[in-house]
Amino acid sequence: MDLRSTGGHKSRPQVVLVHGTPTLNTLYWTEDRPDCFCVKMARAAATKEGDLIAFGHTHKPWYREVAGIRFLNTGSVGKPKDGDRRAGYVLIEVAEEVTSVQFVRVEYDVERAVAGILHSTLPNEFADQLRAGGTSKPVEVL
Repeated sequence: MDLRSTGGHKSRPQVVLVHGTPTLNTLYWTEDRPDCFCVKMARAAATKEGDLIAFGHTHKPWYREVAGIRFLNTGSVGKPKDGDRRAGYVLIEVAEEVTSVQFVRVEYDVERAVAGILHSTLPNEFADQLRAGGTSKPVEVL
């Protein structure tokens, strides 16, 4: 999609939204992937310098820039896996280019969500994972 604060169309900046990667929805794109992997994904998405590729699938938020292209894992609103059980989302500020990327965390009633899981047909282990922010042990959120 093209983003312009004043509306209309312009070829820059482009924000590409995918679930896993531009080549495969189920491929894990983790923060430790080398720069050459990011460049390969950027080519597959036909992005250029100044563009941003936003993705998820791993539920672990991170951001970096390689060769002038921005790479953003948005994390997860409902099933984080980074040890922080709060809901997470990303704010992207765009003028004539992407000017900022901000990760935001929001407290919510986790125990109410856990109760919903326990009273559903979902596996009970999902409730434990939600309490723990996707890690093996619950973590204290400061």
